[in-house]
Amino acid sequence: VEAYSPYAEIRFVVLNRPFLETIASNPDWDESLIGHSNIIRGFLLILRNFLDVHHIDGVDGRRLWSTVCVERIMAKFYEREEDVIAARANIIAYLANFLGWPVGECPYCFDQWHDSTKDPMEMLGALDPKTVDTLFEHLGTLEGVWPPPGESGVEEQQCMV
Repeated sequence: VEAYSPYAEIRFVVLNRPFLETIASNPDWDESLIGHSNIIRGFLLILRNFLDVHHIDGVDGRRLWSTVCVERIMAKFYEREEDVIAARANIIAYLANFLGWPVGECPYCFDQWHDSTKDPMEMLGALDPKTVDTLFEHLGTLEGVWPPPGESGVEEQQCMV
């Protein structure tokens, strides 16, 4: 990052999707659910190590990365449509500020957004108990490690594992 900082401003946006939803979305990848879970977990651990080392830009002292929690964009996590609209607007405004964009509003950004219709718990219910236990063990190993902490006081950045 420091090598490019004199020539370009670099910021990372970490898009976090809940772990079980990620695994359930592509159950045939990586030869099996357990294999897919292991690979995703490995990537999350590597990414967390990178984020911990590169938290602050050494040139300008600003935060180098920010988090977007996919569940905070999805309507199924809210009871009222007004809450979904407000959360999405907050996410756009925060990102615009973080990235230094001149405009912090985007009224049409989510017009083409579609929540996933897959239910990870339904998919897990169809599996044998040993596989389910292993997936929940994998999920447990991420507690306190992933997702990385969001900005204090920014509700939309407090992601689920």
